[in-house]
Amino acid sequence: MSPQVYFVTGANKGLGYETVRILAEKFGDQAVVLLGTRSLKNGEDAIAKMKQANSSFDYANVQLVEIDVSKKESIQAAADFVKAKYGHLHVLINNAGVGGTKEGPEVCFQVNVFGVVDTWTAFQSLLVPHQSTHIVVASMAGAWTLAALSPELQTIFENFNALDIDSLRALLDDWLAYSQGKASKYSWPT
Repeated sequence: MSPQVYFVTGANKGLGYETVRILAEKFGDQAVVLLGTRSLKNGEDAIAKMKQANSSFDYANVQLVEIDVSKKESIQAAADFVKAKYGHLHVLINNAGVGGTKEGPEVCFQVNVFGVVDTWTAFQSLLVPHQSTHIVVASMAGAWTLAALSPELQTIFENFNALDIDSLRALLDDWLAYSQGKASKYSWPT
């Protein structure tokens, strides 16, 4: 039986790192675990850290994939690489994310919202039908923020099945305008 192929974005530290480590150790040669990272050096350092922490396991089943989920070109290049080398995926774990950044809130949205959508779009065709899983790692911060929204915005976000990517982008643009003191359709919490 060929090994299951797992891909974890944002995997050189934090939850992504631990997910890769646990999957690699648990499944051994029954899995290939792809460690997605913006920097191959950081990915190499992560694997070295795993080996140092558990010298009884060689982590030969962990492979690096360079991916920056804030850039569609990088996402597509990673998908093309995975397709060429492995042909398919069994599990896609969208873990990459950022908190506040000096570049501003646009970067947070690009990574945490649109990066997830763009990664899913690029890798969806690689997932083995009826055998694959897609996981999005998210924090509870969204639930806390929902309570601070106006009733109108709460209704919009609670009806998330009705939201498409264009609606999300329009909401983001409206929030950015509001946060910059410009005219906006909605009143957003500060």
